[in-house]
This record gives sequence, structure tokens and C-alpha cells, in this order.
Amino acid sequence: MLLFRSLGFQQKIWLSYLIMTLLIGLIAFLFSYQMTTLISQETHLTRELIPQVKSMIRVKNQIYTKTYALKMYTVTRQSQYLQEYHQTLINKPDLEVLPKTDDNTALVQVMNLIEDLDVVFLNKINPLLKVNNVTAVTYVLEHDLQPLLDLLENTLTHSLNTLDEQTESEFAKTNKVMKMVLIVTYSISALFLFFGLLFAFYFRKELLHPIESLIGQIRQISQGAFGKQVVYQTNDEFSELAREFNKMSASIAQLFQQSQQQQLVLEDEKLFREQILDSLPIGVITRQSLTSEVHINEKAKELVMLDQDFFPVLPDGTPWDISSENPWFVNRRMTLLKQDGSSFLGLVSFVPLLNQQRSESGWVVVLADITEQIKIQEFMHQSEKLALVGQLAAGAAHEIRNPLAVIYGFIQLMQKGLPAEKANEYHLSLVLQEIERVNQIVTEMLLLAKPSRPNYREVKLAEILSSILPLMQAEARFRGVEILNRSAPDITLHVDVEQLKQILLNLMKNGIEAMQNGGKLTIESQQLEGHVEITIRDTGEGIPAEFLNRIFEPFFSLKEDGTGLGLPVTIQMVRNHGGELSVKSEPGRGSELTIHLPIKPVRD
Repeated sequence: MLLFRSLGFQQKIWLSYLIMTLLIGLIAFLFSYQMTTLISQETHLTRELIPQVKSMIRVKNQIYTKTYALKMYTVTRQSQYLQEYHQTLINKPDLEVLPKTDDNTALVQVMNLIEDLDVVFLNKINPLLKVNNVTAVTYVLEHDLQPLLDLLENTLTHSLNTLDEQTESEFAKTNKVMKMVLIVTYSISALFLFFGLLFAFYFRKELLHPIESLIGQIRQISQGAFGKQVVYQTNDEFSELAREFNKMSASIAQLFQQSQQQQLVLEDEKLFREQILDSLPIGVITRQSLTSEVHINEKAKELVMLDQDFFPVLPDGTPWDISSENPWFVNRRMTLLKQDGSSFLGLVSFVPLLNQQRSESGWVVVLADITEQIKIQEFMHQSEKLALVGQLAAGAAHEIRNPLAVIYGFIQLMQKGLPAEKANEYHLSLVLQEIERVNQIVTEMLLLAKPSRPNYREVKLAEILSSILPLMQAEARFRGVEILNRSAPDITLHVDVEQLKQILLNLMKNGIEAMQNGGKLTIESQQLEGHVEITIRDTGEGIPAEFLNRIFEPFFSLKEDGTGLGLPVTIQMVRNHGGELSVKSEPGRGSELTIHLPIKPVRD
């Protein structure tokens, strides 16, 4: 066994193959030898005994047939029996070809009797038949032929019995030999099978155990035990494989360690980049095409609502067009949805991510909420206008108001001194109205350029409305407008009463003037947490959508005789109170202006 273990793997395979071949060859040789013995016994039966029996029986039948035909002829004198007698021949060559041995002396005696019978037939009976001497033939049959036939019968019977005994003996020997062959064959086969299995299990253990041990250790390495050294003590071809595998394991461990270090560096860099992106005041969304990995920085998460493909959601639900040949764009203004469902104006860029080969490997969406920026720009634009108006108003206070006061005084004197016909002829009343209108414009310009600080005091909203509604009823009735006061009666707030009156008068006047064909002007109010909402709603023609963003600009007006200063002055006074003025309008259905005022005064 030690010698077998010291052999190489190929030598072990060849030795195992040789031993199994020898076992199989030995079994085949023993089986062939036993079969040869059995075949020789069978040959003795088929070539010697059985032919003897067949020949004796055939010759006996021929003699009996010939004798029977002769006897029937002597009795009946019919020619057919004579013809049958002559046609029946005794085949003595069947007996002559059989080997003459000491075991078949009875056969030799039978052959001699047949010779004697043949002589009787040829030399005695045949000549008598030729002369048709039946009486003599009968005599020969009784005295010469019959004794020979009786002797032949006895001899043949004895010979057949002897042959039967020999045949049975040979069959018994053959059966015995066959049984021995089977017993020996089965015994040796079972023995060889046992030793074959024993050798097979042993060879399998000796051949496969080192390999299985090697496979088990390799499996441990494949499961993550990089750097583990394989132990293989058998000195065969697999020992070289084990040595090479140990080298590979060490190399893998080194590469794995380097990979882990690089992974840590990459993770640090990724974390660093994510921190940079999260610290940006703009939203950034990236997606890798190969891994489908998506990164969304914190600003994008809190700013915009995303669809299932991680694109910002548009208000109308239209998906992004990324199927066109060139879907990319930079710095496009788009209205998007926030997480709470409200909309905002965003500045969006949609550009591809490029790999080292300068081919597309993903995309990036960069977006910023520019709503406040647009408001600031509009505020700056309006501030510039207000500054200009302020400069004009400052000059107008001295350069226009004083001359207007003088002109207004002289016109009044002229109106009083002239007859009524002359005053009407010169349209002095109309001149006075236009002077008052110019004076009102100058006043509004002064309010817009340099609004006064609110003089806060506590007041009920119902009290303010009750003081200004009678002033508007006359004009409302003149235009066919019905004023509906649905304001809550118990709302109290801290405001500058005169400025709030001016605010409400301006908004109500605009609403009434917007309903040229009559309508309804509804005033509603409600107290919410920390502030009050006052809504003035008309059923006029409404404001076109393209002008909604401009109605608070100074000198912008949709009325032919408007100054464009009423709403700017109004929103300026609302903002002085820390509030806000919003507008909703639908062409053909009217407008709705809502004042948001804090309950407690806002002080600088």
C-alpha cells in the first residue's frame, strides 16, 4: 500500500487498470476452460452415441419392412408386396462408417447378423422368388431367416439398451460438468467481484481522497479565504497543481487587498462628491446607464417631485422627450412641481454624462428654483421704476402742484365772476376737474415714491367697510353693479385705518369699473392663524393671462384713462403692513384679488 501511495497519479491509474484487466481476463479464461470441457462432452454425444442409435434403428426398420413384405407376398401372392420387398434395401454402409471400439461389440455382432441375413436374401430367397417357388420361400423364412431375425432383434435390443445406458451416463456427466462449471464460474466471479470492488473502493480512496481534499481547500478559497495555502501531501502530478494554486491564491489575496484599498478610496471619493453635491444650493440628479444607479442630492429631494424614471414632473403630466435625436438642453426655464404638489419656476439643464471614450454613459439633470430670483428681479425692476417715479414726484410736488394751485384758484374766480353761459362756453368746470385729476396723479406719485409709515391702531374690519361702502354705492348703482358684503363681522386687526380704506377703495373702484355691463362685486373675509384674508371678487371681463404679471407695474394700465398708479400704490401700502396682495383672473369670468394682512402689526 505504501508503494501504491508513492506512485504518481497516472501510474496509479495504469496500475488500477492493469489489475482490473487481469481480474476480468482470469474470469474469462476460467469460463472458457469450463465451456471447452462441456463442449467436448456434448461433441461425444452428438458425434458417436447418437449416430449409432440412429443407424441401428434405421437398419432394423429396413430389415423388418423387407421381411414383412416377403411374408405378405407368400400369404397373399400380391405383386405389390413383392415389389415392396425388392425396393426395400438394407443400408449397411450406415453401420460400416461407425467406429469400431471395445464399447460397441454388440454393434459388430449386429453387423455380422445383417451380413448373414443379406446372404439369405440374396442366395436363397431371391433365386426362389425368381422361379416363383413360394413354398420354398416359406420354408426358408421359417427355418433360415426367422432364427436370424430373432437373434437380430435380441442383439439390437441389447445394443440399444447399452447405447441408452451410455447416453444417460454421458448426459449425467454433462449435467454434472455443467453444474460444476456454473458453480466454479459463479464462485470465482463472486470472489473476483468482491476483490474487484475492494480494489475499486481502495483505489478510489487512494486516488480521489487527495483530490477531494484539494477541492475542499480550493472551495474555501473560492468562498473568500483569499491567501489560504493549499496542503497536498501526495507526491504526484496534483502536487505541482497545488503549488501553482498557492501562488495564484497569494496573488489573488494581494489583488483583493489592493482592490479593497481602492474600493475604500472610491467610496471616500464618492462620499466626498455626494457631500459636495448635497451642499450645493441647486438640485442635481444623475443616472448611470450601465448600472442604472441613480443619485439625487438633498436639494433635489426637497425641491422637486420625480416620476418613475427620476425625471422632474411637469404640471401637465407630459413626460420628458428623451427619444429625439438631441434631447439635451442647457438653462431652460420650466415650470415644475414641488414635493407638496405646488408649482415653481425652475432653471433646468439636461446634459449627458460622458465616459473616457467620450460616449454617453448616462445623464445629469441640474435644476434651480428661480422663483425668488425672478421676484427679486421684478422687485428690482419695480424699484428702479419707483425710484424714477420718486424723482419725478419730488420735482412735481414743487414744480407742478404750486402752479396748479394758482391756476385752480384763478379758474374758480373766473367761474364765479363770469355768467353761467360764459362759464359753460369755456368749459371751466371741466378744466377744474382735469386740474383735480392732475393733482390726484401727483398725490399718488408721491405716495408711491415715498409711502408714509402706517399709523397702527386696533379696529374692526366691519367698521372700515361700513365707512367706505356708502361712498361706492352711487358709482356701483350707476354702472349696474350690486355690492355684496359677506365679510365676517367679528374680525379685528391692527392697521393704518386710512391706508386700509385707500386700499379697499382702490380695489373696489377697479372691480366696479371692470364691469361695464353690470355684475356683482363680492367682499369676503376670514380670520386664519396669524393673519386675515380679505377677498374682493368681480364678475367682469377678467385680465388676460399675459398681463397678470404686469398689473402691479407703475404706469401700466388696461384702461384708456387709467394712470397705472392705483394698483402699485395699493400693493405698496399692503406691503408696508407686512402683507401681500395676490390676484387670480379668468378672461370672461372676472377677477379675484386677495389681501393677506397680519393680525399683529409689523414694525421695522
